[in-house]
Amino acid sequence: MMKKVTLFLLILFALQTLNSQSLKTIPLKEIKAAGWMKNQLLRDISTGYIANYEKLQPTMQMNVFGAVKAKNYSIDKDGNWIARRETWWPGEHEGYYADAVVRSAFLTSYQPWLEKAKSTVDYVIKNQESSGYIGIYDEECRLDNLLNENGEFWTQSRILGALLAYYEFSGEKKYFEAAKKAMDYTIQRYQKSGKSYFHQPKPNGGGLTHGLMIVETLEWFYKLTNDKKYLDFAIWVYEDYSSADEKIGATDMQLAKMLDRELMYREHGAHVCEHYRVILFLANNTNNPLYKKAADNALYKVKRSLNPSGSIALDTRIMESVAYNYGSPDLPSEYCTTTELIISFSSGIQKQPDAGYGDMVERLLFNAAQGARLSDGTAVIYLNKDNSKQALQKDNFRYQYAACHSVACCNLNAAKAMPYYVSNMWMKSEDEKSIVATLLGPSEVNTKVNGVQVKIEETTLYPFENSIKFKVIPEKNKRFTLSVRNPSWSKNTQVKIEGADVKIENGFIYITKEWQQGDICEIEFEAKIAAHKTMANEYYLTRGALLYTVPVANIRQATKEFEGGLKNWDVMPENIEKTDEIFTKYKVQRNLDINIIDGKTKFVYTPNLQADMNYPYDIPFGSIEADFIVNKKPLKVTLLPYGSTTLRKTSFPEDK
Repeated sequence: MMKKVTLFLLILFALQTLNSQSLKTIPLKEIKAAGWMKNQLLRDISTGYIANYEKLQPTMQMNVFGAVKAKNYSIDKDGNWIARRETWWPGEHEGYYADAVVRSAFLTSYQPWLEKAKSTVDYVIKNQESSGYIGIYDEECRLDNLLNENGEFWTQSRILGALLAYYEFSGEKKYFEAAKKAMDYTIQRYQKSGKSYFHQPKPNGGGLTHGLMIVETLEWFYKLTNDKKYLDFAIWVYEDYSSADEKIGATDMQLAKMLDRELMYREHGAHVCEHYRVILFLANNTNNPLYKKAADNALYKVKRSLNPSGSIALDTRIMESVAYNYGSPDLPSEYCTTTELIISFSSGIQKQPDAGYGDMVERLLFNAAQGARLSDGTAVIYLNKDNSKQALQKDNFRYQYAACHSVACCNLNAAKAMPYYVSNMWMKSEDEKSIVATLLGPSEVNTKVNGVQVKIEETTLYPFENSIKFKVIPEKNKRFTLSVRNPSWSKNTQVKIEGADVKIENGFIYITKEWQQGDICEIEFEAKIAAHKTMANEYYLTRGALLYTVPVANIRQATKEFEGGLKNWDVMPENIEKTDEIFTKYKVQRNLDINIIDGKTKFVYTPNLQADMNYPYDIPFGSIEADFIVNKKPLKVTLLPYGSTTLRKTSFPEDK
């Protein structure tokens, strides 16, 4: 009896630990990509546009973190100083690229990119100044000497993040020390001068407010050192931002606005999505109830603006801004917002932890991110619609599928989406007695759990198939809990494991046992076809983590070709009349219950036996055959996974 009571208390303690505390991130070097995810990464970095992107994009060729620093102005023909956007723009791009290279290289162990990663970070620390400064500006306009339009914090945060990632992957402390010296110098300059960063008389451009993301870098230092000065400076940065005048732009995440729950987001979507994790960090690491309320409101607000594919809706007429919009399949999402949301929602599941964040991350990666790229990784679309009839340069260059858009941010952020997903697939409880599979898919983790080194191999074709096998290999027999996020759409999850205590609650599966080398745990999620309703009362269909859509047969026409055969593509309907019919005549039957398919409407999922298991987006892995109404007559319609289409219709009105 005592043994049973002790066991019950152990399980209860594990559950309380996981549900009452934040989770702990795992060092980057302890997680590896596997299966189809690794295959996609390898193909992208060997033959995709990102493989040689520094040769395609002019802003990648300025070496702004080198010895020659930028001034924050240029002089016009009359001798007047004028602001220059390009002072921070290439710094953002080089930072993004360094981050993508480092993460992709180590997650795949791809030797050419391991060499590229090392040369990239070595160049940065080689040009670090004796003061510790790593950045892009001359002394006359750096840090507390900034002149209005400034990207100091933003560019620093991007390149220091790449250095810290390299340190975590490689274990080489000199990269951490270089980054720390740079961060400490920045803090010292502002503490000594007492100047504001965000209070500028004539701010110009988004680089200034992107600078709030220095808090993300400060969070990383705080995690690695537990030194409170990094938290204190993060609070100072956020308070400085929150008290600045609205003319700085991108002020949606100022504290006063975040405390107004019903005030929807208005400004630039990428800022909203990245700033979200600043709020999460402060809420999680301070006792300030206002930050906690702001974090709750942030999630409430962002959910209202999400499109069916998972990303945030934007109004391109107002500079890629949310513009108070609710989510809509007819409004585009920017690839930058998709990647930034993947990172922010991953931060949410770590800090809250709420299993619902994991559902949203998977929805983003498997749908929004995959549907905004060619499956072979040779081009991405900057702005992508769930209901997409064409993708033409003449409408807006951002609507093209391009190997190299004239604005580089989305091409670069697209290369970060999968690496960040993989890096957040595994976490631990704060006491390290539980290991948690937060995001699902093929992977491998090798870390310490309850004092013992444990390797876990996760083998699966998820999300295309909904069974997962975990092979657990501890260095010696040890009791601990393997926790697996249980997707909200799986109402009848089955767990097959010998000699374990299994409990499913609060969005997680808790599997507690004394693990031995080679133990196998198999999980089967129940993935039913489900109907969901948009704000405009149209319906869309999902099965498990995948969104299904009616594809538009299309043709491609190259508008620009680069060295190596990469191209920018216009994509247009193959048959305009048929496409118009899909967009105007296709309707679902009346009274289609949300999340429950009624008995009158037939929906059948069929796997595709010809699909490529190594690259499951190349050929649609499966399809849904559905009963639609077209011109008042029934019609069998085939829907494919969103990520396997380039043009598509996703939402459909009800037949009246």
